[in-house]
Amino acid sequence: MTCKLGVNCNPLLDLVMKKIIEVLSEISPLGKKDFDDLSRIFTTSTLEKGDYWIQEGKKNNNVAFLENGYLRKYYAKDGNEITDFFYFENDFCADLPSIISNSEPLSSIVAMQPTTLTTFSYFDFNELCKSSLALEHLHRVIVEYTFIRFYNRTVSFILQTPKERYEQLIQTNPRVLQEATQYHIASYLGISPQHLSRLRGQQSIS
Repeated sequence: MTCKLGVNCNPLLDLVMKKIIEVLSEISPLGKKDFDDLSRIFTTSTLEKGDYWIQEGKKNNNVAFLENGYLRKYYAKDGNEITDFFYFENDFCADLPSIISNSEPLSSIVAMQPTTLTTFSYFDFNELCKSSLALEHLHRVIVEYTFIRFYNRTVSFILQTPKERYEQLIQTNPRVLQEATQYHIASYLGISPQHLSRLRGQQSIS
């Protein structure tokens, strides 16, 4: 027996699929055929704390949509982890540069708490886009959003002070301050934990 979204009849799994469909529909209006085609390439998986979604040096051609939980992206250098991004629910996560260039990822993405993902192959999604203008538009918007997000992060290290980066983080993604450790936040901002403590102290006084 098959459920409405084309997956096995598991009420929880069906609910998970509906959530991503709703989010995708907000990005680009989709028809029933688009829903049905997408549901056939979706897979739901779970990660325990410490499990890798993407691991440096190991190819992963999938895109993940976070149903719940929290992932952290980092680069390993000289025995240290340099945090590059945080992902929370309703966010998309993939290593597009390695997928597009058919190379191995240079970074890792790890679950910082139990996390549920809906995943799909980037290449399967590309095939669906060939026969659907709505899905092609959705694909373009997701790629553009990903590019702008990391472009803004790069520019912030050129044009902003650490204090300005910290204040922007408070405004745009305050959940990071609630969920992440001080060490990971400081690494993300490109400062020491001691510098972060001073910035937090200044913020609380103001």
